[in-house]
Amino acid sequence: MYRSTKKKIRGWKRHKRKIDVWKERHLRLDMEHVRNRHRDYAKLWIYPFYGIPNVNPPVWYSRLLVRAMIDVYDEWYRQMGAENEDFYLKIWLFEHDFIRSQIVVAYKEAIDFYSGAFDKQKRGQSFPMKRFETLQHELNRFDWQLHIDAHHCWLSEMEEDVAAGLIAREDILDIKDASYQKVTYDHDVLYKVKAGNVWIGSLTEEPSS
Repeated sequence: MYRSTKKKIRGWKRHKRKIDVWKERHLRLDMEHVRNRHRDYAKLWIYPFYGIPNVNPPVWYSRLLVRAMIDVYDEWYRQMGAENEDFYLKIWLFEHDFIRSQIVVAYKEAIDFYSGAFDKQKRGQSFPMKRFETLQHELNRFDWQLHIDAHHCWLSEMEEDVAAGLIAREDILDIKDASYQKVTYDHDVLYKVKAGNVWIGSLTEEPSS
């Protein structure tokens, strides 16, 4: 869940410094970890925006975060290139719940670990470049593909919630009606409900030295 920035947030100088701290923490991949696990990620876990519920930062702050993410991505790209292995390295930008945006990397046995994380959006829609217009040059180095940020609702779990009095049976019907995809398994049914958009960015122009 997320909400807007209508609640007043103070101490913006301090919050801007948190971006530098985040960038410094993630700029260099822990290659020992990556070689052992074959994957890693860098999430924007920055308080007070990432919490319960999440808070979308103002546009100017989001632009600073994207700039830091691109710097981290470029450095990861250089490090992974030195491994002489194919790798999956993407930026995930969540459009509606921005603070969940992250960088993910995988290779070797885990190279496909993240590739099926989201369903691709069928309808055409342009990347929201206007929101990040001061970063247009940097963002144009990437190919941005639109995907669906979905809630996964399992029928068995919803039935348990009805039995526990947490939701009404009508809520299950509403979820079924709102779902864009139904997946039937041997012992359960999964309903996918769209929560928003997520843009997956792949580098098309290598970072400068």
